[in-house]
Amino acid sequence: MIASLGGSALVALTPRTAVSVEPSRCVRHRCSKNACTKCVDVCPTGAVTWNGGLDVDATVCTQCLRCLAVCPTAALSAPELSLRRLLSDLAEHPLPVLGCHGQPDTEAHARVACLGYLADPEFMVLVALVFSSGLHVNLTACADCSNGHILDGIRTAHMSLDDLVPDHSIKLVRNQRELDFEEPSLSRRQLFSHFRKHSTRTAATVVSRLQGDERQYAYGDKLLPAMRVLLLKVLKESTAEHRRTIADRLFGEITFTSACAGSRRCVGVCPTGAIQPVDDDEHPPDFDRDLCVSCGSCVAFCPNQGVLQLDLGIVEKRPNEPT
Repeated sequence: MIASLGGSALVALTPRTAVSVEPSRCVRHRCSKNACTKCVDVCPTGAVTWNGGLDVDATVCTQCLRCLAVCPTAALSAPELSLRRLLSDLAEHPLPVLGCHGQPDTEAHARVACLGYLADPEFMVLVALVFSSGLHVNLTACADCSNGHILDGIRTAHMSLDDLVPDHSIKLVRNQRELDFEEPSLSRRQLFSHFRKHSTRTAATVVSRLQGDERQYAYGDKLLPAMRVLLLKVLKESTAEHRRTIADRLFGEITFTSACAGSRRCVGVCPTGAIQPVDDDEHPPDFDRDLCVSCGSCVAFCPNQGVLQLDLGIVEKRPNEPT
């Protein structure tokens, strides 16, 4: 019976045990001059490698999700991880607890493959804004886990909230006695009905505004990572100053120099559509900071050094650029 199945059918029936790669989103696949190695560098087991193409070795991948946390274009994905579904599941509870699948005996209302996903500052900010009434991250078993190395990244991302979301209620729980976990007493429908009757600013209400179609895209299409899409939606309810503070810390920034020749190569190589052409060839393209994920492709691809990437107000010069 099994022998009669085609290769694609066998792949579909085999559970995914590692993160996977979507080459069309990987900046090195899209731009050969982009030497990004973020996911390779952060992988603690050497499961993620580049050898003419990005590859993940399922035999050594531990699903710590650190690679997902550093990939600017969401070229890597984890089994059964839907960001919208995760937020929705957490929003069903007054004080949600986030845990991981690797520790099934720990208490949690929703889980990801590994809490290393929280090492992404954008994700940390997103959950802080959505769950303004509080969210607990169950780290009680992380110290004894083989993926315990994730803790430093999570702490760093969490510390950034002090500046980005000063009034946040995200708590990293390492001691079981400090974990505030309650089994749901209402059905999903009852809970959402209750929230909507008593508040317009609950997590359930916010999450309902974030739902949308998750379309499939062809290789050449521009695509903003779902994380940034949801964060921008949530930020619409923030003050202009708050949005600017978060953008200054998390979003990319580039500038066009006098060497820009108007070739528009940067427009084509940009994976998110942050760089758009203008009608006048004598002027540089338009730049939308909200869509910039700091992938560096525009800088790497420009033959004239006409694009500079800025980081927290500091210009990152290309190796051959004069000081």
